[in-house]
Amino acid sequence: MNRESLKHLIDACFTAKRIVETLPELPSGMKPRHIHVLDAVWEIQNKQGICRVSDVNTRLGITMPSVTKLVQELEQLKLLQKQPDPADKRATLLTLNEEGIACVKRHVWDFHTVWADALADVSDEQAQEATKVIEKLLLTMPGMEENR
Repeated sequence: MNRESLKHLIDACFTAKRIVETLPELPSGMKPRHIHVLDAVWEIQNKQGICRVSDVNTRLGITMPSVTKLVQELEQLKLLQKQPDPADKRATLLTLNEEGIACVKRHVWDFHTVWADALADVSDEQAQEATKVIEKLLLTMPGMEENR
């Protein structure tokens, strides 16, 4: 890739950040990261049958203290419950309640369905390629060697 193409790619990342910042307003007290965690819990539960805090950490690639804080906030918002894992007392299991599931449905499934329909001319392969390029940008960013 040449420098000019990289510049255009970085400009597109700024545009992507603006898109995330202008997503529809969330209920009072909620942050976009909360929706991200709720969606991860839902996906992990449906795939594995159970969801541990560490699974969310792995799935989202964020630090364990950050996940723990977000989970505590979601518990206070009464969107999920925590309980000790009966098989491993060191682990904590997460379960979405009805309101948490409704929140994922409203802010992820329904919203993404409408948006995906508007992007019908973009192929799944194009979306996957864009994702790979963005992930590679992060992995190869100079000065980020300690995060690799």
